This record gives sequence, structure tokens and C-alpha cells, in this order.
Amino acid sequence: MEKAIIVDNVKKKYKLYNNSKERFLDLLTPKEYGEEFYALAGVDFEADQGEVIGFIGINGSGKSTLSNIIAGIVPETSGAVKTNGQVSIIAVAAGLKGDLTGRDNIELKLLMLGFNKHEIMELENEIIEFSELGNFIDQPVKSYSSGMKSRLGFAISVTVDPDILIIDEALSVGDKAFAEKSLEKMKEFKAEGKTMIFVSHSVGQMKRFCDKLLWLEYGMIKDFGSVEDVMPKYEKFLNTWKLMNKAEREKYRTEALEIQKNILKGSKLEYKIDVNDYYTERNNTVYKEELISLLARIKMANANLYDHPEKNNVVDSVVKHYKKVLYVKKQGILNSEKFYLLSTEPSAVNGVLGWIKAKDVKVHRHVFVDNDVRTFKFKGTGRAYNKPWGGENDIVLTTLDAFEGNEFEVVQTDLVGKNIWYKGLLQNKYVWINYKHFNNV
Repeated sequence: MEKAIIVDNVKKKYKLYNNSKERFLDLLTPKEYGEEFYALAGVDFEADQGEVIGFIGINGSGKSTLSNIIAGIVPETSGAVKTNGQVSIIAVAAGLKGDLTGRDNIELKLLMLGFNKHEIMELENEIIEFSELGNFIDQPVKSYSSGMKSRLGFAISVTVDPDILIIDEALSVGDKAFAEKSLEKMKEFKAEGKTMIFVSHSVGQMKRFCDKLLWLEYGMIKDFGSVEDVMPKYEKFLNTWKLMNKAEREKYRTEALEIQKNILKGSKLEYKIDVNDYYTERNNTVYKEELISLLARIKMANANLYDHPEKNNVVDSVVKHYKKVLYVKKQGILNSEKFYLLSTEPSAVNGVLGWIKAKDVKVHRHVFVDNDVRTFKFKGTGRAYNKPWGGENDIVLTTLDAFEGNEFEVVQTDLVGKNIWYKGLLQNKYVWINYKHFNNV
């Protein structure tokens, strides 16, 4: 079978500097400054035409670096990558210009890909329709949420019909309905025999969609093979990794990087290291974790954020987040005590702050309703917030008295608890307002 991607002994080296002065001196003087860091340390793999390869691994394992090298965005330090056909990468905000509108970004991207004006006009409406961005398409991309950026990037990439498609965490943000729609589109591509690289923290999506898995860890290949063969090992690893404390993880990382150094020096060592050798079983505890979607406000300014419920290591105080609205993306129950994973963004990957005891927060369920555009009139009461169910520190306008009778165009509707919240543009800023403060037009 014809090879779509060949990655041959690819290495990617970066330099880590303590400050900008070191970076400057490293460029101008013969003395070496900064510490060498290898994001990839000799990666080899091949993808056949029509295969879907999933990249898995903990944060910092090199998944995005390898994706960007295959896509031609980042150059490799050494080794070689060969691709057979046009490659398109979808990542949150990848290739999007923040000061341009969504429509301008579509036209710019298509021009860069060699489409003429007539072809761009034909594709533009199709891209906008798939993205479901509505009137947001004519707003600057810098005003978009991470989910909206992902929608636009995905819509552009799938519409230009690439030979090789790379999806890097693009389905981890935004609403579930769009993620399902995107997966259906990817299934169409798979049926057409297109080659895909899929990077995701979602084990479920990997199982549903991928043919093979490439497990990366600290820039090295830990395993490569069928989903049926690799995923059970990875899930077992993750279960142990979540239970490890900071010292155990650091010991594991130090040993792994020592192996990496020997491999880079030309050693024939294979990267075989067992996480269980670094984990010490503690008291018998029962811990369960699940994905949820809630909004939260912290009750007390002296509450603590923890690295993980089972470790109970305090990583930060909540003072700077007090009286703000935060997102709850996971729920953990340790024995009988409930914890929530807090994030500043609607994502379990980006903006994560840490775990908090459930008793220290007030929560409401949070559900995306739709992006349907509609218009209401202000009653002249209420406040405007930068998040639905906004807290004291999320207030944009303390009163809406001056807008009584004015029209407000709604571009997104969310349900918080039993209350409906509308998002729209007010004084050149997107704000959230409770439905009680409008009259229907």
C-alpha cells in the first residue's frame, strides 16, 4: 500500500533560556547560553494511504510538535518527513489572524492555498454554513471564543478537501453537537480514503475513530500499533499516572529524560519504562472521576486549589478568582468527598486552574442552547456581564437603564441552571445578559 506519511528519525531541539538577555547573548557570542530541550528525540513511523493515526500521550509528550512538523509549520532539527499530497492542519486558532474577521480569514487562507476569486466565492458560503458562526463571521477573530476559532479552522480545512488532514485538539473545545458533526465529516473523509492524524485527550474519540495509535512520551515513541493493542496499555498508564504525587511524577520524568539523552547520543536503547515502578500505593481509597459541565462561583476567598483530589497538594489560592464565574469540567469523588476541576475557559485542557472542594463553590449546570440570531428590546433593567451568570468581577455594565427600548441582537443562547442567558454586542463588546431584562420584538 502507498505510504501517505513517512517520518524518519525526526528530532526537534529547542533552547530554554532563563531570561531574554541569555537569548540575546546566545545569538551574538560564541559562548553557549540556555539549556537544550528535545521535544522529539528520533521519532520514526509510517502511515499508509487512508489510515487514521491517533497521537496519544500526556501533556508535553511532543504530539503537537510532531503534528506541526508533518504539516510543514515547524521545521525539524534533523531527520526527514515525507508526505504524499496536500496537508491541512486544524488546531485552535492555527493560522488565523486575530485582527481580521472570520470572512477575511477564509479569503486569506484560500488565497494562500492557490484558489482564485471565483473559487473562493463558491467555497466561502459553504465554509460559513459549516462553521455555524452566523453573524460572528464578520467580527474580528480575536473576539472569538476558543470553540469558535476551532469551528472556523475546521470548516476551512475540511472544505478545501486536503489529502492529509491533521486534527490537533480541535474537537476538545466548543459544544458537543459541533464535535459530533465534525466527527461525521471526518468519517466521510475516512470513507474516501484520506489519511488523517488525530490528536486528542478523548479516549472515547480515539477508540471510535482511529486505526492505529502512536504513543509519545517525552519526545520518544513508547508504543505504536493498533488501537486494540495500544489503548488498554495507555488507559492503564493513565490510571496510575493520575494517582502519582508530584515527587513520583518528577522521578519518572527524570528517568525518562536520562534514557532520552542516551538515545540522542546514539544508544540503541528502546524506550521501555514502566510507570508502576515509580508509584507507591497509598491507603485504600475509592476515587471516581467524570466529565461534567457546570458554572461555578467560589464562596470563600481563603479556599484552596489542589493538584488532584487524591494528592491534596495545595497549588494555589483562589483570591484572584474570587467573585468571578469559572467553568467546572470534571467531577472527582474521593471516598465520599466531592471535588470539582476549575477552568477559566470552557475546556478541560486549556485554562485549567486546579481542583477545589465542592463545598467551597456554588454551581449551576451550564448548557449551550444555540447560535440562532434573534432580536429583543431592553427593559432598561439589569446588568451586563462578560460571562453568563457573571460574578461581581465579571460585570461589564452595572446598569442597563440607558438602553431602555433599544434593540439587542442575540448571537448565542446558554442555559445556566433554570435561567436563559443571551450573548450579543453592546458598545463594541460581547456581553451576557439575563433573559428577564428583555421584551420580545
